[in-house]
Amino acid sequence: CLCPRGYTGVYCEEDIDYCVGHRCSEHGVCLDQRYNFTCRCTLGFEGRLCEVETNECNSFPCSNGATCVDLISDYRCHCPPGFERTCSENVNDCWSQPCLNGGSCMDLINDYICHCPLYHGRDCSSSVSQCVSNPCNPEGSLLCVELENTFKCVCQHGYTGPRCRTPINRCVEGLCQHGSVCVDLSGGFKCDCLALTGRFCEINIDDCE
Repeated sequence: CLCPRGYTGVYCEEDIDYCVGHRCSEHGVCLDQRYNFTCRCTLGFEGRLCEVETNECNSFPCSNGATCVDLISDYRCHCPPGFERTCSENVNDCWSQPCLNGGSCMDLINDYICHCPLYHGRDCSSSVSQCVSNPCNPEGSLLCVELENTFKCVCQHGYTGPRCRTPINRCVEGLCQHGSVCVDLSGGFKCDCLALTGRFCEINIDDCE
């Protein structure tokens, strides 16, 4: 008897078990099929024999320039100050109710501002105004925040410095990769990629697709 594929024996009466002699790794279970076998992988592994650990960071789950650390069937984002989880969620710095004397709190990134109806200072605890002389650059600042015996200027996007007088050039940070050209924009930057893609030109385009 000339047996069809998947069968053996004198009369072709035996279904070949393809899992015999073919071992999946310790992270997979072998499933016999008619003409071959497959490995069913546990969560966090992939490959024909489930021998390759899945890199969960390949999908770029972390936002705002955070660093992704690959774990077994998981990942962790090292967030910049003021963010948590996948670094796309801003921490609510007003949760502790820091504003005193009837002040209302506005949450910022890794900071907060108190709007004080009667008092002054960062937490509405001072009766002396430090912002009455308008010390912040009106072109580059959003507002002046009262602190204890001093003040803080909250800068608009594109400005920095204690009084928001210094324009920011985002391209000096060297974020664009592989020789791409960085273009400074208002409140941000753009990478002009050469045969690459991604926000930082970090992804090689698969031309075989």
